[in-house]
Amino acid sequence: MNSTQDSTALPSSPKNCALGRAAPGLARLGMLGILGVLGGGSLALHAQVALEIEPGSARIWSHAATSEQVSISSDRLPLVVVAAEDGYVIAGEDLVSGDLFFLHRAGGRTIELPTPPSQGGLLRSSPVLLTDDNRLEGCAWLEGSNQQDFTVLASAWNGTSWERVESVSIQKTGPQLALSATVLEDGTWLLLWAGFDGTDDDIFWSRRLDGIWSKPKRLHADNRVPDILPTVTATGDSAIAAWSFFDGNDYRIQTARWTGSGWAAGPILTGRGPGQAAFETVAGRSFLTFRTVVPEVWNLVEFDPAGTQRQTAVASPFTERPLVVLEEGSPASLQWPWRSEVEQP
Repeated sequence: MNSTQDSTALPSSPKNCALGRAAPGLARLGMLGILGVLGGGSLALHAQVALEIEPGSARIWSHAATSEQVSISSDRLPLVVVAAEDGYVIAGEDLVSGDLFFLHRAGGRTIELPTPPSQGGLLRSSPVLLTDDNRLEGCAWLEGSNQQDFTVLASAWNGTSWERVESVSIQKTGPQLALSATVLEDGTWLLLWAGFDGTDDDIFWSRRLDGIWSKPKRLHADNRVPDILPTVTATGDSAIAAWSFFDGNDYRIQTARWTGSGWAAGPILTGRGPGQAAFETVAGRSFLTFRTVVPEVWNLVEFDPAGTQRQTAVASPFTERPLVVLEEGSPASLQWPWRSEVEQP
């Protein structure tokens, strides 16, 4: 999957989706973590671009340090942006109505897209967008009377409208939050989220095959510690998931690999006290970025198709998530294109 930007073409990252959330002025706190603050605005991040939220507008940044400003009503909160449909699709929440909104930006024009049919919930929240080869494939979101009874829902996009709403997971024991999704090589969808099981938060998953969602299952072994903030990306004929878990002393990043029918535990990554982790796919290569408290660095982790990872630490004072940049003949690096050249680490 892709992200957002202006007329500058971005490298294709056809099958990746991650959740990005922020609020004007201050990043939201809590289970979704801090996604970063820049000046008077915030950054909602997705794949290969960043979305800087400004009063009454949003600015889309690419690796090339180019940007495009998009007018968005001040009572709307843009949360995620993907490169799709020969442009960009932005999704977010309407702060007045409690509903979702979707915009298509292409050729310097912004078009309002329809919203999926409501299922009667007073609130609809946390949209994630799924794309495949620059096509918008679908959307998942949370819906309910309040955050304590959110149901996980999804709908496929047919090119002009949303199709029937599909129920993925009905709330039973507590809140469901932090959606993340990806499109696999075979065209099926994987959806992850954090849910309270009556004792603690765990990571759950479901797979969509021929329009039917599998029964939600716990991604990892049942435990008595919080597992939160999942992110997932397709890689080759598989997928990799990462999330934060509490090891008894600190939060750490745990990984897992999709086996075709379930998940196999992967390594625990270096660093303690991580913020929200997020995958990026750049030129067909899968990267994970997250900031840790100990050591106080940004971490760049590359996964090969077999799931083997290589982790690099980058010292930076910036709290907003950087973009992963590939330059010919050089290893992958982290850059903040909205920062001046002299500020780059």
